[in-house]
Amino acid sequence: MAAARCVPVELGFAEPAPAWRLRSEQFPSKVGGRPAWLGAAGLPGPGALACARCGRPLAFLLQVYAPLPGRADAFHRSLFLFCCREPPCCAGLRVFRNQLPRKNEFYSYEPPSDSPPLETEESVCDALDEELDSMAKHESREDNIFQKFKTQIAPDPEQILRYGRDTEPIWISGENIPQEKDIPDCPCGAKRIFEFQVMPQLLNHLQADRLGRSVDWGILAVFTCAESCSLGAGYTEEFVWKQDVTDTP
Repeated sequence: MAAARCVPVELGFAEPAPAWRLRSEQFPSKVGGRPAWLGAAGLPGPGALACARCGRPLAFLLQVYAPLPGRADAFHRSLFLFCCREPPCCAGLRVFRNQLPRKNEFYSYEPPSDSPPLETEESVCDALDEELDSMAKHESREDNIFQKFKTQIAPDPEQILRYGRDTEPIWISGENIPQEKDIPDCPCGAKRIFEFQVMPQLLNHLQADRLGRSVDWGILAVFTCAESCSLGAGYTEEFVWKQDVTDTP
């Protein structure tokens, strides 16, 4: 068995931000609202943004800005996660990746300014004004895996995201853990590797909508092409694994 690589894991937290910080040219990581698309060409169409289970339009959940150091073709790189909020489905998940070189047709070669544009005023991040379903909480007995999960997040209990490309997710249950055969290869032929996970703490930040139904998860684990295959200005779909909290007798 190969020795585990020591790769740092970055934690994400939900915090208010000025509206201008959420624009595409600021390369944001954000929750809710509308996606701040990276490349403006080759955007996912209505079919791609429909639930693979029920066919209804998906709601934007979050995006993560995740450039790859040393990769000229992925100087800018973002992942966009969508979920289904419609009953009786409330489960469909799709994630898309887009990457660009530093010199591209959409953005300046230089880093974005840290100063707000003159014509805008600061406002609270739209991550928390959006119509997503209230999230039900499941209770389960504390088996070893759940206890380990709680121990690992205890130093930062408000974390909503854990990013660590080519690391391992921390599972919340001993059930429904994917095997290698459960993670489909990228269309380019490369294996997919774990990149980030969405934590159940995010549920606390999402507001109820008129449906009165709930979307729920234990964790959402996102797996992406190990080669981060170059796609020009297009978007490619990656893979999401949903693990629920399991009640044990």
